[in-house]
Amino acid sequence: MPQPPGQIEHKMTETQHAQIKQFLADPVAQFTKFCPNATEEQITALTSLQQQYVELHKQHGNKQKYCKKTSRQIGEAKHNGQSSDKLILLMQNLSADVNELKTQLNDISDNILKYFEPDNGTDNSTKQSQSLPPGRVHTTPTGSINHLSIKLLSNEVETWNRYVESNPAASLYYRTEWKDLIQKVFGHDSYYFYAYSGGEIVGILPLVRLKSSLFGDFMTSMPYFNSGGAIASSSLIEQELMAAANNHAAQLGIDHIEYRDDVSREGLPVRSEKVNMILSLPDNNNDLWNTFTSKLRSQVRRSQREETRVMFGGEDCLEDFYTVFSRNMRDLGTPVYGKAFFANILQKFAEHSKIIVVYMGNKPVAAAFLLGYKDILEIPWASTIKDVNHLSMNMLMYWEVLKFAIKSGYRYFDFGRSSKGSGTFRFKQQWGAKPKQLYWHYWLPEKATLPKLNPDNPKYAMAINIWKRLPLFITNLVGPYIVRNLP
Repeated sequence: MPQPPGQIEHKMTETQHAQIKQFLADPVAQFTKFCPNATEEQITALTSLQQQYVELHKQHGNKQKYCKKTSRQIGEAKHNGQSSDKLILLMQNLSADVNELKTQLNDISDNILKYFEPDNGTDNSTKQSQSLPPGRVHTTPTGSINHLSIKLLSNEVETWNRYVESNPAASLYYRTEWKDLIQKVFGHDSYYFYAYSGGEIVGILPLVRLKSSLFGDFMTSMPYFNSGGAIASSSLIEQELMAAANNHAAQLGIDHIEYRDDVSREGLPVRSEKVNMILSLPDNNNDLWNTFTSKLRSQVRRSQREETRVMFGGEDCLEDFYTVFSRNMRDLGTPVYGKAFFANILQKFAEHSKIIVVYMGNKPVAAAFLLGYKDILEIPWASTIKDVNHLSMNMLMYWEVLKFAIKSGYRYFDFGRSSKGSGTFRFKQQWGAKPKQLYWHYWLPEKATLPKLNPDNPKYAMAINIWKRLPLFITNLVGPYIVRNLP
């Protein structure tokens, strides 16, 4: 099998180049020809890679066009005797983005081309399919769907949760416990749609309505987390669930719906700047340690030289976790969740939730909240006191969490959401995490524009800077009232 582009291109024949181009143009179609006995798991994993490749290829092309345009502007500025310093700085940033995107494209193309290696039917295909968690599996042929009805959840809680357990695409956030928890903590109404056919649930879509004078009236699946969107035994059922939700939103006069998907859908506006960074875990700590660079290992060892103590717990660790978390959120200029949110999660999901706290002496300096479900452990909230950043306490915390994940039998560790190419993206990448593309789709009323409820929106820059300067007791008091309406 020829090597991926960018590695030994000078040794490739024109035929090999053409073959690679053909594989990357439509890898799923080509793989089903190459491997007629391909499993559903392999097809699902390869489809996810294909979607990532297409999206990155598009971004890479757009950045290259922008680079050429900026280069012309620099030339024109110099020709006219004008300052080009800002344009040159912009060009440097664009070039860095192009190089980063090219690296990501090469990595994904490598993973795609592995499917076409001669031994794909044995160990290699299995390893590749396990590099990211299995995605959704559509088991119901479109033509076999009979008498499908879409309903709102009432008393079918146990049946709903059994469906969540059975569907590999369903995360913890699809369980019905969140409906009551979010209502209790934040006061938000929820609309849990399910598809019913043949005497059983065949698809689900949980939605939460957030309504405020400051941020508007909208629904999200699911707010506060990275997972959501319709999941069902066929793509058609998912479309029917979303159509029912869209009609319901229109009747309520909702500003928009945000579907937090991990698959691409046609016909809906989408944002795809974010990825989940996921690490496939080995069977033991040593195997993972040996994959780290010498720089990463030295950073972990640096923190281990300090007099530290690591504690895993539940509600007994909540106070210390919140001490670190609330201070870090203030320093970032971000409103903080109330302590009650985490207390309720620990109570509702006692077997799935855990807190880690790192102490120097008796002082908590790093802490994280962990949620584990099925074969994935994730870290939705992690914080470090900035005064100890030079001691690499965050590296110690993540290493301890990864060891805990392996010991607990998890197959994957989800580092959480990041913007492609950002500092947090590179931080997670150094641990070996791979990007899983996120697609946040939107239903919008006619003539409405995409919402921009994120800290990158310039309209919030002043508020963020002010927030960073407020006393901690004020941010802890006011923050929960603000953040409850942010998805």
